[in-house]
Amino acid sequence: MKTTCLALIVLALTVVTAHAQNVNWKSIDAQRPNRLQLNLGYDYAATTSLAYSRSFTAVRPVVAGIHVALPMGERVFDDVAIRTGAQVSVFEWRGFTATAKIESNFRRFQNAMVRMVSFGADLTAMAGYYDPAWYAAAEFGFDKAVTTQLVHSAAMRRYGYAGIRDGWYVPTGGNYHYGVQAGLVVTHGADLSLRLGATNAQFDDTNAMLPYYLQFGCGVTF
Repeated sequence: MKTTCLALIVLALTVVTAHAQNVNWKSIDAQRPNRLQLNLGYDYAATTSLAYSRSFTAVRPVVAGIHVALPMGERVFDDVAIRTGAQVSVFEWRGFTATAKIESNFRRFQNAMVRMVSFGADLTAMAGYYDPAWYAAAEFGFDKAVTTQLVHSAAMRRYGYAGIRDGWYVPTGGNYHYGVQAGLVVTHGADLSLRLGATNAQFDDTNAMLPYYLQFGCGVTF
């Protein structure tokens, strides 16, 4: 039964994993520190997400914000992921910039068998070239669900396993993600971005059938 529970947790982790805003450090305008970004794409499912962030300088340039992602399903709010965190430009040399990003994440997933709620964190490192009009960077990160609550349905107990237990599981699954991202400023205060890459489950957990992600983003600053 433990194997079944872990498989369900990994499934939940892979349903909504869309990531937050893509930042061009060279196009940040101190007079327009607020940013909204709409993302559409594939991340184990067709997803849409909206993010808000604010840029400022605290020794190094920082972008902090919140990000809400929903799969494009019949029931809009049965699955949801919410991320809060910040990314910091830790190193810069002639347009080449290294970025560190840390986010907390909350996820909710529900199907006919179980409802799962998880809390965790995502650590990501990025490095690339940034120009005021465009940028391109590589990224590598690890997304971990630290603890997950499982509440099973009557159908699960009747048709699956009558003795299955509800409760909190610590720790639960994680996924490595790696890929590239790029962006283009289309006009002052507006840009387009693209992220694509792959994921790999931690330890010997089973990967998704299509372990890839693709995200188109449209951002505005104000």
